[in-house]
Amino acid sequence: MSALIPRSGQASQPRVSTARSAGAGGVRPAPIRVTGSAVQKQAQWLGRAADAERTGDGVEAELCRQYAEHWFRVSRGQD
Repeated sequence: MSALIPRSGQASQPRVSTARSAGAGGVRPAPIRVTGSAVQKQAQWLGRAADAERTGDGVEAELCRQYAEHWFRVSRGQD
């Protein structure tokens, strides 16, 4: 049997994900489910944002702040 060779004539390189990951294994863990009222959810997301900020993960912190803003709007009937 012959090996498959890409059309360019070069050996193919393994694909490496450039996505940001939180774990040492390269896979972001599933988010923890946030439960409660809209106000409680907002507070929980703000707490998670603060935790992410302390660990130096600004992207995760911003994501958590966006979720907190969503729940703020839900609690005010704006969403």
